[in-house]
Amino acid sequence: MRHFIFTLTFVIASITVFAQQEIQYTNFMFSQMSYNPGYAGSNDAICATGLVRQQWMGYQGTDGEGGSPKTMFLSLDAAINPLLGGVGLNVISDQIGFETNTTVQLAYAFRLNLGNGKLGIGLQGGFVNKRIDFSKLRPIDPNDPLLGGAGGPSSLGEQNAMSFDMAFGLHYKIPEKLYLGLSATQMQGLWGGNSAFQHDAAGNPKFKDHYIIYGGYFYELPMAASITLNPNVLIKTDFTSTQFDINILAWYNKQIWAGVTYRATDAVSILAGYKVLNTGTGLDGLNAGISYDVTTSAMGRNSSGSFEVFVNYCFKIEFPPTQSGHGTVRHL
Repeated sequence: MRHFIFTLTFVIASITVFAQQEIQYTNFMFSQMSYNPGYAGSNDAICATGLVRQQWMGYQGTDGEGGSPKTMFLSLDAAINPLLGGVGLNVISDQIGFETNTTVQLAYAFRLNLGNGKLGIGLQGGFVNKRIDFSKLRPIDPNDPLLGGAGGPSSLGEQNAMSFDMAFGLHYKIPEKLYLGLSATQMQGLWGGNSAFQHDAAGNPKFKDHYIIYGGYFYELPMAASITLNPNVLIKTDFTSTQFDINILAWYNKQIWAGVTYRATDAVSILAGYKVLNTGTGLDGLNAGISYDVTTSAMGRNSSGSFEVFVNYCFKIEFPPTQSGHGTVRHL
């Protein structure tokens, strides 16, 4: 454990952080399906997660119109023994200014026993629909050919484009002990390069491959068995810019949690949640949590932080054992 902490600290200390990567979730430890298909079925149950995030609340564009990111995320995943693994579905709506991205993804994870836990090897495919309302843009150069030339953005109106998306991931979990993951997302490069969709006269927006490393550990305090410390870390990079989140949660009776997250150059967050229905161990039952980000970057001067809320529900379908009857020797 000491070697693991030392190595992790060294890696984090050597990282230069530039900008946010992909969609940002403060409750990343409760929404792992969003960035790793290997997570599908890892709870040995049927699980549904819904999350809503409002980033940089109160931020307004130059014309007084809203421009802060708004994200809605829904995932479903289930362990299916006949398929030797799990399946998953993600539906994401992400709005940034006058641009909206809608994503639908299907995932499958092959799961196998490894040591005291299980390893999920997942593959995911889906589509991203990008919509931009160019009529609301205010270009510096009204003759910019990518924005409609002399007619400006108003001549382009609203534009839509569709792109295929892929992801690959490994997820290892020892229930109530630890979890580790490695994934690669936005892998359009495997299918003809990173300019997978176009916007006609508006040019060719590009997606870049992203790589994510994350993990968490559960440690019960010897002097207070009702308290469990749960450190978590998330590192995202496209090898041009890198971002990391370091989090610590404290659980009381494995039912109530509260904690804090540091996101380099961006925010300090507080988190809290409650297991409303406790039907077993791990994520079984109904969980609900909230978080609030105190923005430490320059965006903090123009916004009142970020708010996030999520609900997760897991349940198992167990069939009663088949009963067989036997005749007595009296009838032989």
